[in-house]
Amino acid sequence: MKKISIVRSLFNLDRRIIYLFIFLSILLPFLVKFDLPIKAAKNVRNVYDKIEDVAKTKGERGTILLSFDFDNASRAELEPMAKAIIAHIFKKNIRLVVMGHWLNGVELTKTLLNEMSAEFKKKYGDNYVYLGYRPGVQILIVNMGKDFKSAFQTDSQGKSTNDFLVTKNIKTLSDFDYVISFSAGSGGIEEWVVYGQSKFHFTMAGACTAVMAADYFPFLQSGQLNGLIGGLAGAAQYEALVGRPGSGIDGMRPQSMAHIVLIIFILLGNIYYLTDKYLKNKKQDGGVH
Repeated sequence: MKKISIVRSLFNLDRRIIYLFIFLSILLPFLVKFDLPIKAAKNVRNVYDKIEDVAKTKGERGTILLSFDFDNASRAELEPMAKAIIAHIFKKNIRLVVMGHWLNGVELTKTLLNEMSAEFKKKYGDNYVYLGYRPGVQILIVNMGKDFKSAFQTDSQGKSTNDFLVTKNIKTLSDFDYVISFSAGSGGIEEWVVYGQSKFHFTMAGACTAVMAADYFPFLQSGQLNGLIGGLAGAAQYEALVGRPGSGIDGMRPQSMAHIVLIIFILLGNIYYLTDKYLKNKKQDGGVH
């Protein structure tokens, strides 16, 4: 009986102690920075490899389209991967075209582009262009596939897209070497695949929140997406690939530590259950007095 009592006293912890350990596991990584082993998943590496391939085969003539289909609510997960990919594109001197299907994401996108272009000293019109927002997701994508200039006669500032080096020779979606949708919901990856990639057969990837990633695996299996970056973990993996640690890697530290603490408590709970059951059985058999 005494052994059972000792086991129960060790493992029957007050839940507030568990909460304290979780709190400390999240707090400490913000105070003490340390490196985590980060290995990029195949779907993340595919995106990196495609951009590398565009740089190798097209050089400065290569053009990539990014669609920012998210707003501030999902910024914590999607902005780190967007920054890492833009940094990769700018480092390789690939031309960049940016647009978005979410009106609430316009200011966020402008701020991000201003920050990144200043960091890499890129010139508007020659190195990158922001097209802005246009209503009608499905119709817009189809129109871009048929006649890009009819869909976007002007950029977000009202200037003609014929006047920019970046968009001057873009006639349809098929002229882009790569298309990536950063998606937080409707008006994102699925619409790009259904109304764009499946009709006009350009190479495309997706970047989304962690909870949405599983929904897009069928597009990977069908080959409609050549890569997929999911959540903060995907962002951290891409940051590691481009050698540019940012908020993705920073955010994974507390998340990883919290997961480790939870796993430890789950293991302790199972050990308690099995030990308690074993001692009870011994008591019933007369082995414990």
